[in-house]
Amino acid sequence: MMLSFQLAWRQFRQGHLNRLQRFLRTAAVSGVALGCLVLVLVLSVMNGFQKVLTERFLSLVPQVELIAMGGQLKRPQSLTSLAQADPQVAAVAPFRSINALAVSGEHLNALALRGIDLEKEIKVSGLARYITPEMVKAFESEPNALILGDALAKKLGVKVGHKLSILVAPPGSGGLSTPRRHQLTLVGVVKIGGQLDYSLAYMPLATANGWNDSTHAQGLRLKVNDVFAADRVARDIGFRAHEALYMDNWTRTQGHLYQDIQMVRVIIYLVVGLIMLVASFNIISLLMVTVREEAPQIAMLRSIGCRQSTISLLFLWRGCLLGGLGVVLGTGFGILLAWALPGLLSFWQQLTGKTILAGDIYFTDTIPTQILPGDVAVTALLALAVALVATLYPAIHASRLQPARVLSGA
Repeated sequence: MMLSFQLAWRQFRQGHLNRLQRFLRTAAVSGVALGCLVLVLVLSVMNGFQKVLTERFLSLVPQVELIAMGGQLKRPQSLTSLAQADPQVAAVAPFRSINALAVSGEHLNALALRGIDLEKEIKVSGLARYITPEMVKAFESEPNALILGDALAKKLGVKVGHKLSILVAPPGSGGLSTPRRHQLTLVGVVKIGGQLDYSLAYMPLATANGWNDSTHAQGLRLKVNDVFAADRVARDIGFRAHEALYMDNWTRTQGHLYQDIQMVRVIIYLVVGLIMLVASFNIISLLMVTVREEAPQIAMLRSIGCRQSTISLLFLWRGCLLGGLGVVLGTGFGILLAWALPGLLSFWQQLTGKTILAGDIYFTDTIPTQILPGDVAVTALLALAVALVATLYPAIHASRLQPARVLSGA
């Protein structure tokens, strides 16, 4: 094995190749490198999207909601105790949703207000990462307080301290009726990124209940230990509750985002697999040309005692060295590009003023990346495996050359 590796290494470093062999060698290495670069880069981007989805977006979007069909929970304490008894439930918070119309000067905008108990809401969401102590103090001390997403506040043209007129339909109004007018004071603006900046609107739960002529919350929001168990948790608790409830969870409202990420990941594997398949044909072509060009040298090695296995290993090593070079170049540049991509795209956005991802459409307005060593290792092993398989036929063909026929020119 050492002899075959030494011969392969010397020929790899110092081998004299004709024009066709140089072209095929460049094409083979470039194909493997391109496949590795694309796979590492795209997987890093998909990992970044998945991280933003689970750690940022899903920390603010309700994971599980239990909503009273009558608009008000009849036994909120009983339902809270039932939810807290589930081992998958980490925290519980009451809420009330109100559809309203915000009026600020000439600006009108539909608003999905959410009445919350801020102290409890922080335990079921990642809101604490985006609000300041001053904002918490103002929200808790002002009955008509309001917290908005950054993009929504800009759209309404309001700043902290400004008052907004809120038009709300009277509770129980089935048809057309004169809306009630309320006022809320903006006490804070949070910038999260993506769709949430255009929709987030919090107000005190007590005030929201008062607007609806209710004494209890409309529903409970649950935080679960395993986000992928949200559907099961919602059904388990909802079916054991002593009142009629709507059971909702993030997989019904936002689950398509996670499914899209996984689908793109599979498609990328298929596309990159085809790229590496093309590169493998280049490796096969290069080694078959090499076998033909170096047939006399192979025959001489056989004549002085080299076994067929040594010749086979010689070409297997040459294929692995070609694949290894492509892997090193591809994964190296892929990791470098994945690491630099967010900064490069941010610089390009600042330079051109154009937005790559519209925040009002996508759940994030940036393209994040996360490089996982496991993905890099899988990519490298996949590329090396393709290169090794592509080397098998030329290696077997070279080992079966008949020295006497080759040297005699027959």
